Amino acid sequence: MSRYLAELVFRIWLIELAVSAVNYFVLMRRVYEPRWGELRAHQVGMTTRIVYIFAFAYVLLARSHGYTTAETLVAGAFWLGLVLVFEWVGSFIQRRPVREILVGWNLARGYMWPYVLLAYLLSPLLVGVVLHPGPA
Repeated sequence: MSRYLAELVFRIWLIELAVSAVNYFVLMRRVYEPRWGELRAHQVGMTTRIVYIFAFAYVLLARSHGYTTAETLVAGAFWLGLVLVFEWVGSFIQRRPVREILVGWNLARGYMWPYVLLAYLLSPLLVGVVLHPGPA
């Protein structure tokens, strides 16, 4: 991956991080959860997050100076790594117990965090293959 594309991936991830903070702390916790409960708020918030991750992937590839299929996979892996490090390190700094962190990973109970992680990993590839954004 070119240095330009790597820097672009990181910058767009930082913007996505800010949007995710609003999604989580404002919408999920203050709007959805009081109305629909914790699980439904999680489901609505994570579905919203998946949608805008794909939108950010489109912006990423549209702003790039061209990309290969391999670079889209690397970009997705970079996003996935960044979000996992951010989430786990942030949770440990806050002294959240691991069992509390893992609640969102439980697909059998209706939680969707693994799908969000798949969106980080695969969105650049899928957007690149299906929509082909970027310079003509």
